[in-house]
Amino acid sequence: MVEKYIITSIIIIILFFLFVKEKASRRKSEARYKKLLSQKKSSEVRLGHISETIAPFLESFEFNPEECSFLGKPIDYISFSKEAITIVEIKSGRAQLTKKQRQIRDLIKDGKVYWKEIRIE
Repeated sequence: MVEKYIITSIIIIILFFLFVKEKASRRKSEARYKKLLSQKKSSEVRLGHISETIAPFLESFEFNPEECSFLGKPIDYISFSKEAITIVEIKSGRAQLTKKQRQIRDLIKDGKVYWKEIRIE
């Protein structure tokens, strides 16, 4: 009878160590996944910055680069042509407008853009 308890105890200890080992392995896998995900997002951000920088030199950029001023944040460019002033936001891949960019877009669409001249004496 004692032998059954010893064998059962050994099996329980072995199962416990296997469980602990599996849990540690899972944590390592999750850490690797998070690191890869972080690297992917970082690469996407860098690609976005590169796209913003070279956009005026691409054929698909429909504005004269000499008439554009780069802002960077929260909007990429403002084009000052003779016909219009245009706010230009560059996106690559599946990138979406940020909350701030959507607010700016909506203010422009609602006609809430004003001119203010400030003179310093």
